[in-house]
Formats: sequence, structure tokens, C-alpha cells
Amino acid sequence: MSYVRPIGSFFAAVIVAIILGSIASTHFVLGALSDLGIEIPFADRLSMTLQDIVGIAPLYGAIIGTGLLVAFVAAIFVSKLAPNLRWFVYLVAGGTAVGVTLITLQTAFGGIMPISGARSTGGFIAQIAVGAVAGYVFATLTNKSQTA
Repeated sequence: MSYVRPIGSFFAAVIVAIILGSIASTHFVLGALSDLGIEIPFADRLSMTLQDIVGIAPLYGAIIGTGLLVAFVAAIFVSKLAPNLRWFVYLVAGGTAVGVTLITLQTAFGGIMPISGARSTGGFIAQIAVGAVAGYVFATLTNKSQTA
């Protein structure tokens, strides 16, 4: 039973990463299109965002989820060194996991970033921020001092 909370919290963090990562990626791509002078109505932006969340979920979730899993396991040990900064350790672990995962993907794809919304510096940083948020979510949901 002691594993139910961390497992559920991990899946919640991955779902947050999928949704926020997809939204960020979509809007960086749409922003680049707008920079080219292409007008995209709000309804189309919303439709594309929802389609991307659904379309990217399985693959993005598996790839980013694997990175987050490795990072969160490492964070277990690091957080024991600074228990009062546990939330920060997981925040950094999540951001680092996404950054390393994206760099690994880019290397594996011969220098091309397969997540188009992460091809710009801003998009890459946004994806790292998404990982940081996922780490914070995990830390918050698994915080033992909040259990009744």
C-alpha cells in the first residue's frame, strides 16, 4: 500500500507534463507561424492545441515519463541530504530530466529536435519549465507531512 501514493503521484506528474508540454509546443509552433505572417484564428488555435494534446500523449508521455522516472528515483537520494528542500530537488530533477531527454532525442535524430515546439531557445526552456512543474507536482503530492 505504501507504493500507491508515489505511483499515482508519478502518473499525475506525467499527465501534467503531457498537457503543459503539448500546449507549450503547440503555441511555440503557432507563434513561429504567426511570425511568418500567417494568421491563425483562436478557434483553430484551440482545436490544434486539443488535437496535439491527444496526439502527442502516448509518445511524449512515454519518453518524458521515462526521463522523469529516472530523475525522481535519483531525487529520492538527493532529497535525503536536504529534506527541507525536497520540493526544490524534485523541481530541479523534473526540469533536468526533460532537458536531458530533449538533448538525447536531438542527438539520436542526427541533430534535429523531433519536438518542433522545442526547436527554439524559448521553446526548449518552456519544455524544461514543464518538467520542473511536473517535479513540483510530484513532490507536493508525495509530501508525507501532508498525509492525514
